[in-house]
Amino acid sequence: MRLLLLTIIALCVLPLHAQETTTTSLADSIAAVQATFEVPEKKSENTFLSHLSVGLRASTMGIGLQAATPINDYFKLRAGIDFVGFKTSTFDISLDDPDGMFEEAFGYTPDYKMKGELNFTNGNVLVDFHPTKGIFHLTAGVFIGANKLKASGFLADNNGNPAQLKEGVTEWPYLDFDGHRLTLDDANLDATLQLGKTIKPYFGLGVGRAIANKRVAFKFELGMIYQGNYSLKQNGKKLDVVNNASESFEDIDDYTKWLKWWPMLNFQLSYKIF
Repeated sequence: MRLLLLTIIALCVLPLHAQETTTTSLADSIAAVQATFEVPEKKSENTFLSHLSVGLRASTMGIGLQAATPINDYFKLRAGIDFVGFKTSTFDISLDDPDGMFEEAFGYTPDYKMKGELNFTNGNVLVDFHPTKGIFHLTAGVFIGANKLKASGFLADNNGNPAQLKEGVTEWPYLDFDGHRLTLDDANLDATLQLGKTIKPYFGLGVGRAIANKRVAFKFELGMIYQGNYSLKQNGKKLDVVNNASESFEDIDDYTKWLKWWPMLNFQLSYKIF
């Protein structure tokens, strides 16, 4: 059908050229008309490493740096690293004594006087999918690293001093944390909580661009990181769950059950290098 249409057009145009060029063939006329109507296909400027941006991000995973490059018009590849770390001041946690162990050992229920230390260090590899080539995007990828919470402190009496065993008592009691049994070094208690696995999948959505159309771009992102079950360690050794454990920390399971998921809230400013 297309060839027939071009032939008809050529037959109409051919008489106009007959006076100047009598040797022009019908095939040449068809080719000339076809070239007139054909629009050259525009190649995409977004190919792998055709552009490179660097970004500074502030998120619930800490402060981070990230590099980004397009894969094509719809997909952008990002990779970077995030870090957050801080220490708390000393504070007291009230303990429960459901089995009367503290009363038997000390004559009272002590508090746990502790300091906390948080350390998150994670690399990330993420892919943004822009379904309409606009600013809205879906994101999937992985975070790779260890997220740790460390507690160090001691059991304290009513005056804030390290607890002492009653006269005649020689065995220190233990504490139960969400089914894990923690031992005391005299009155001292140190433990490390690792939040999930080393490799953690991530899914999110956002608005903005990791690679600016011109030079500078801003993006906002909201998502969830699946960390998996946490693990608890003392002296570098992982603690197993104890079936008959009673709870020394009131309602702690209301908090630990959410540790499988870590919310992601990210603000990012990017600069396009080329």
